[in-house]
Amino acid sequence: MYILMIARGYPTKEDPQWGCFEQDQAEALYNNGNKVVVLSVDNRFLWRKRKIGITHCQKDGIDYYNIYWIPGAITRLVLGHYNLFVKEIQIQRLYKKIEKIHGKPDVIYGQFFFNTAIAVCLQKKYGIPLIGIEHAGRFNADKLDPITRKMAFYAYSNVEEIITVSQTLKQRILYHFERDSFVVHNLVNSIFFQASQDRKNTEIFNFSSIGSLVYGKGFDLLIEAFSIMCKIDEKMYLTIIGEGEERGRLQDRIDQLGLSNNIFLVGRKTKSEIVQILNNSSAFILPSRSENFSVSVLEALAVGLPVIATLCGGIKECIDDSNGLLVPIEDVNSLSDAMKKMYYTIDKYDSQSISQDCFDRFSPSVIAAQLIDVFDSAIKKYSLCNN
Repeated sequence: MYILMIARGYPTKEDPQWGCFEQDQAEALYNNGNKVVVLSVDNRFLWRKRKIGITHCQKDGIDYYNIYWIPGAITRLVLGHYNLFVKEIQIQRLYKKIEKIHGKPDVIYGQFFFNTAIAVCLQKKYGIPLIGIEHAGRFNADKLDPITRKMAFYAYSNVEEIITVSQTLKQRILYHFERDSFVVHNLVNSIFFQASQDRKNTEIFNFSSIGSLVYGKGFDLLIEAFSIMCKIDEKMYLTIIGEGEERGRLQDRIDQLGLSNNIFLVGRKTKSEIVQILNNSSAFILPSRSENFSVSVLEALAVGLPVIATLCGGIKECIDDSNGLLVPIEDVNSLSDAMKKMYYTIDKYDSQSISQDCFDRFSPSVIAAQLIDVFDSAIKKYSLCNN
């Protein structure tokens, strides 16, 4: 099968996390025996770090094409709702180049509602089945902002099939748009399963966490919880991987608590660097206020780490008594108590069993096969509706 994926972009040295989810899926689908081409319309504001026009690169058998004209913030300000039209012009120009080189795809696969929306014009003009996958946390809200609702409604009114990454998100999409969806969970890059074989227990207890440093990720709660429980062992550490607008405030609080030698904000990291940090960790923590289906939790499980996570989104679909602890959202004391319990009962968790269970459910080959089943369904549905 030839799959044209519409992505946010692809990882670079300057921004190793941008488009990493899409890249992992593209590689899994390619390794499943499919042809994959990735297309992205880049609207980020930092124009100095990207070339205007069309760029192309190839990695591990997959072609990545990106088009960049003008920052989305400017087109939204000047054109308002017509901003989508500008993106459609860009994607059609890029598609023509891709079709000339690679031919017509069997399916178009949009990542997030905003990419699926701009792909509708390709579906209609070229007669190609369209599938959209959703993992945006904003759909957990009961009321959507007007722009999100309009764009997502347009996308999901036109797709052949919708994929959601958790049962919880499936229900939210049904609530907002009255469209059913297939649940296909996020996958874990194979590098994390390979790392589980090399992981060794350390005498020092290290907690780790990963995510953008924004309010919704709850790192302020994690820092407070750590400050309560770290008194039981002065050789206890917390490493937080990620970058974002809350960094200054979080660092100030760490300094106020006198924990600058115990809590480390280490910024963005590549996958190999994340693997190294997880390999040196004892347990992983997800303190989020809102989440759909955390890839970082799966990465920790793949390495063999037990996980403490807040009860948000689809976390119950991957965490149980055998591999971690669940706590209420925005409850510092419960989070601190769970960290203490993890510290004292860490030996009860079987690292190899945790990793194997994760592999059986979320490895690239497993998820790729599930995606192909949905794509086949979309092709059949499109054929029936257009013949």
